[in-house]
Amino acid sequence: MFEVGARIGFRLERLNVRADGLKLLLDGGCLCGRVRYRLERVRGAFFCHCAMCRRASGANALPWASVARADFSLTSGALAFYASSPGVRRGFCGACGSPILFDMSSEDAVDVTLGTLDAPDRIRPTHHLWAASALAMSAGLGSGLPRHQEEAPPEHGAG
Repeated sequence: MFEVGARIGFRLERLNVRADGLKLLLDGGCLCGRVRYRLERVRGAFFCHCAMCRRASGANALPWASVARADFSLTSGALAFYASSPGVRRGFCGACGSPILFDMSSEDAVDVTLGTLDAPDRIRPTHHLWAASALAMSAGLGSGLPRHQEEAPPEHGAG
């Protein structure tokens, strides 16, 4: 695998570009299968420890992948949305409740839950956000990755 993006240590596979230059597409979906989606050109991936992500997912931390809006497409079904705060909505399957999308209207990207990908291990988080809110049970999660107490600096391209 080839190193690119030295500031954040992405590898070509994580950016969805194969060594031969062809784009790789990542598919995913909800638990019941009604919602399916496709990602192209993942910008970055991170663990979020904020209380809102924890409550929305029921997990101690939530891993996300960031993609440009144009690089996220639904291939079947439709998302239901919950406005979790001003300018932010969270997309989920209205039938089974699987959390899928974080959409902040002021951003040019959306975040997609890594756990809903068909092959989630193809994307690896490179840092933690909102680490000041992390639960004690998350202490070993992604050990060795940078931990930002709140949002990440712009060079991390996520959040």
